[in-house]
This record gives sequence, C-alpha cells and structure tokens, in this order.
Amino acid sequence: MECSASTDCDDITSHPKILSWKENTDCCSWDGVTCDRVTGHVIGLDLSCGQLQGTIHSNSSLFLLPHLQRLNLAFNDFYHSPISSEFGQFASLTHFNLSQSNFSGHIPSEISHLSKLVSLDLSVGYDSTQGSLLRLLRLDKPNMKKLVQNLTELRMLDLSIVDLSSVDPSSLMNLSSSLTTLRLQSCGLRGKFPNNIFHLPNLQTLYLGFNHNLTGYFPKFNGSSPLKDLDLRGLSFSGELLDSISNLHSLKFLALSGYNFSESILTWFGNLTQISTLWLYSNNFSGPIPSSFSKLKHLTDLDLSYNHFSGQFSIPIAIVVTGYNIYLDPGP
Repeated sequence: MECSASTDCDDITSHPKILSWKENTDCCSWDGVTCDRVTGHVIGLDLSCGQLQGTIHSNSSLFLLPHLQRLNLAFNDFYHSPISSEFGQFASLTHFNLSQSNFSGHIPSEISHLSKLVSLDLSVGYDSTQGSLLRLLRLDKPNMKKLVQNLTELRMLDLSIVDLSSVDPSSLMNLSSSLTTLRLQSCGLRGKFPNNIFHLPNLQTLYLGFNHNLTGYFPKFNGSSPLKDLDLRGLSFSGELLDSISNLHSLKFLALSGYNFSESILTWFGNLTQISTLWLYSNNFSGPIPSSFSKLKHLTDLDLSYNHFSGQFSIPIAIVVTGYNIYLDPGP
C-alpha cells in the first residue's frame, strides 16, 4: 500500500499515519494504534483518512494481528480491489469500518464469521468525479442471510449504496434486536420491506431512502418508539402517514419525498416538537404553509421545495437565530 492525498477527508483529519511509524519503536505509541494495557496486544487500528492507496493482499501484515477488536480503514482508496476474505479471521472484532474506501466486488461470506461485531460499516460513497452513485460493492442473497443470522450482536449496520438488488428484503426480518442504527440508502432493494424492522425495540436511526422499487406500508408506531432519525424518501410506500408518525415524539430528523400526501397532514408536522431537520420536498403539497411550522423551536433545516405552496410564511425562529438552511422553492 502507498500513501497519497485524499479528497474525502478534511485537512485536519487526513494525514498519512503510517509514515509516522518508526521501526524499532513501540508500536503501541504509533498513530492510530491501540494496545491492551495488560497484554500489549494490538486491539485497535484506526487508519481512517490515512491516505492509503493500493490493494490489501491476503498475505498483508495486517492479518497478523489476531487480537484486533476495532478496525477502521474508512476514507482511503483501495483502487476498486476486492475485500479480502482474510478479514473474516478477526474473531474478536467488534467494530469494522471500510466505508468509502473504494473497495469493489462481492462482499465475502467470511464477514459473517465476525460474530462479535457490534458495528459494521461497508457503505459506499458518492462518486463526485462521475457525478453519480456507483454501487461498487455487492452483497448477494445467501451472504445477506448469513450476515443477519450470525451477527446477532449488531447495533449499527450501514450498507448504504451497496448493491442489494438480489437480496430479498424479508431476509432482514431477523436482524438483531439490539440494532440502534440501520442505513440502507440507495441499495437497489426491491420487493416488500418487512414491517417488523420499524418496531425493533432499540432502533433510533433508519435510512431507507431512494430504494425506488421497495414497497411496503407506513407503519403505526406506539408512543414508546425510540426512533429519532427516519429517511423514507423515494420509496413505493403507501398507507396513512399521519397514523404512522404521529407517535414518534423523539423524532429529530425526518425526510420524505416523492409522495402525494394530502395537505391536511401538513398542520400536524407542527407537532414534531423535537424536530431539527425536516425535509418534505417534492410531495405535491399545495396551498399555504401552516403557521405551526414557525413554532418548531429546534428546527434548523427545513426543505419544502418543489411543492406548490402559496402565500406568506413565517420562518421558524431557530433558523432565524442560527442562520441554517431553509428551502422554499415553489417548484414547477
């Protein structure tokens, strides 16, 4: 592997950590390395934003660290190389992050051997050079089933922009009840989304946006739902939105677009007392914007663009104070 400049990390976080490593010195003092204080074993390796380039081969010295518990290689450039099946040998791994590191090909089944994983991030980024989403990684139906069955300790799973087009959404039904974060944006999911996912007892963040062929119903939540962040943009969902979301009292982020909701639900959005980000663009709303929106004291990011609103609108006080984002383009 080599080091080079990265465009995915800022100047503060991006630096070639391995170039600071000195031979014949204690590796536990190296940048990005964490060791167990008792045994001296390397248990953590954080080379995120490390300006790494190249391919991680199966004979890499990385795989000589059998006690690893945390491994972060996010925001590097591995030249569209495959994810090595050797990663599956890290039996103690609890946190594994390969996000936006330019891996490609099939996600190996050996990842499902990492039964102690609490956090798994294999998300693919937006390719600014191509101006499009490139699903470089693929996870097929059998391997998704293994992953769901074996990773029973998962609390965070991010497969955003991974190609899941061959995966049956029903295979997600047995995801860990410990899950707090599930991100599956722009994965090419198709078919009926299992309703029970919405009711996982610890789920706080659910991003399903832009899976245009994913069908299902807006669920009815009870008042104890812990959901704080919900992205349902561009899905083929149906049902009564008001019945669905009216009990989400902890909601801080809500994104909905591509629907034909009735204007009657607009007033209800003013009851989202904890909301800080509300994106409701491209939903064919028309008429006046309800005055109740201006009373949302935590709202700092509001997008109502590409609807058909008319009349005057009072800007929410939090947006006035912070100078954050508001988009009110009336659309075509």
